[in-house]
Amino acid sequence: MNEVKTLNPAWIKFILPLINRSPFFKKENMKIIELKYGEALIEIDIERKHLQAYGFVHGGVYGGLIDAAGWWAVYTQVEAMRNAFTVEMKLNYLASANKGKFIAYGQCIKLGKTLGLGTAIIKSEEGKLLAHGTVTVMLTDNLVFTDNVPEKYI
Repeated sequence: MNEVKTLNPAWIKFILPLINRSPFFKKENMKIIELKYGEALIEIDIERKHLQAYGFVHGGVYGGLIDAAGWWAVYTQVEAMRNAFTVEMKLNYLASANKGKFIAYGQCIKLGKTLGLGTAIIKSEEGKLLAHGTVTVMLTDNLVFTDNVPEKYI
């Protein structure tokens, strides 16, 4: 029987506000809604600032959301005190949109010793599939912000 792995609730309580207040997430109206072991759910409320010259959501918004959802899905499985960086991303744009909410679901496909692979999809709030992508993450042992993380969250 497979054991269902869960994340440390104290870590979730610590990390969600930290990430959701980060400059990039705030700029994009991006918010992590839920993190589970190997999964991430992230939303963006689309505003005028997300649109390109022809009135549709810019491809960079899709890319940022795919990267975040795939990365966080992988990172939920990474050992404490290790860091991760996106080293490759592939993205398929499947439909355009110009309003509403984008909802991204990320899932970890594989986590090895030095690389992780995540996948992510973006849907509209009506459920229309907008994009699909994969994110390759490189793992390192030099966590850069350990001074700010209380021991009980690790």
